[in-house]
Amino acid sequence: MAQPKYQLLQQWLRDQINSGEYTANQQIPTELELAEQFGYSRQTIRQAISGLEQEGLLKRTPGRGTFVCQQNAGRVNRSESRTRRVGVLTTYLDDYIFPGIINGIERVLSRHDYLFTLGLTHNKTLNEATALQKLLAAGVDGLIIEGTKTALPTPNEGILQSFRDAGIPMVFINGCYDGANDSYVLTDDVQSGELLTQHLIDRGHTQIGGIFKSDDIQGVKRYEGVVKGMQKNDGHIKDDCILWYTTEDVRYLFEGSMDEMILKRLADSTAVVCYNDEIAAKLIDVLRRAGKRVPDDLSVVGFDNSPFAGSQLYNLTTVTYPAADIGETAANVLMRCLEDPEHREHIKIKPNIVERGSVRCLK
Repeated sequence: MAQPKYQLLQQWLRDQINSGEYTANQQIPTELELAEQFGYSRQTIRQAISGLEQEGLLKRTPGRGTFVCQQNAGRVNRSESRTRRVGVLTTYLDDYIFPGIINGIERVLSRHDYLFTLGLTHNKTLNEATALQKLLAAGVDGLIIEGTKTALPTPNEGILQSFRDAGIPMVFINGCYDGANDSYVLTDDVQSGELLTQHLIDRGHTQIGGIFKSDDIQGVKRYEGVVKGMQKNDGHIKDDCILWYTTEDVRYLFEGSMDEMILKRLADSTAVVCYNDEIAAKLIDVLRRAGKRVPDDLSVVGFDNSPFAGSQLYNLTTVTYPAADIGETAANVLMRCLEDPEHREHIKIKPNIVERGSVRCLK
């Protein structure tokens, strides 16, 4: 059953007081301001404030406004005011890796009698800001978050800091923002790129191209792994053989009109490392439209060991992405952070190669 709106607002106000956002004797926003901020009725606002007055957290002064009580400022006990609800914020839900992640999270949370509220960003920073604000207002106890455009500076650092100031732990999955010290559970994307590159080099490939995502840190790290793999074997990446794309332009890259450009850029490559299995599958479709075969004409590898990789249509060599394990691990880390507000964990999961039929041996 959904929590009543007045209780959600009460929890948000408690968190603001607990974090020091509202200090002793400070006036909180007016009923009208709160109603506009949250989209609630004035009656709901009054009900929330009246309850906090009874708890001794707020005091209403006729003609002046509502103020934080001196004796309770900064003393809200989060363990006593927990909602037993966790926020889960991801970029997509229909992407092949996310159902497994969500299932893993749900298994752990249910064992600890927690529910979760799911938010989606579609890898848009404005969507992320809106979702974060809603979760903060809802008074979630913790947050599991896949950052948006994590290769770039985030415009939402202020909202994320509000979670930290309120003592709400965050666990990042897949990618995290530069400079933050929050807990995270990631795959080791650099090592994944190295493994795939070494796999190709061991089979005689020295001219290796790539297609990578530039606005998510996973794409940058996977490319870094390819570069390191080449350097360890005295090889060199040619800039012209690397294609970069963003969240917004990927749909144009593979719609058909760009086929000639893609083929031209990869013409000198004998193998291509793709950002993930979906991109690898799209590249194979481009090659087939041009009458080329994988692996006879070009070897192609991906990341994630997704359903694309295992299908007979693509039969991709790839690296593992244990989606359910990542979800479970992130949820377990969050439970430990809830027990100890100072607790942090930084976990990188080691990859394994799954060898199939998309790589030709040139030796």
